[in-house]
Amino acid sequence: MYTKTKISQVPKRSRKSESRFERTPEWQLMKADIDKGLKPQTALQVQLTDAEKEKYKIKSRRTIARFVKKYLDEAGLKYVVKSFRRDDQDFVVVENQEKKRTTA
Repeated sequence: MYTKTKISQVPKRSRKSESRFERTPEWQLMKADIDKGLKPQTALQVQLTDAEKEKYKIKSRRTIARFVKKYLDEAGLKYVVKSFRRDDQDFVVVENQEKKRTTA
């Protein structure tokens, strides 16, 4: 059958296996804290050394950042995800950048 549709209506392939980062204890701890909620101006960070990345068979910090961002989007949370490399370690940071509301 042939039909003309919008791109948003085309079915997408779902992921059949879980992410490698999803199996790590670091993610389980971070996920628990994300689910509790972050107060304004607070952050969570994961530090992975090259040895840990090799142990978990993770190749790129960007893959981790994309996974975390997708989780936050699916949960409807407006947190910011940043990833960077410093001193032979990969950092993935989840921030709640809301400012504290003050009564005037």
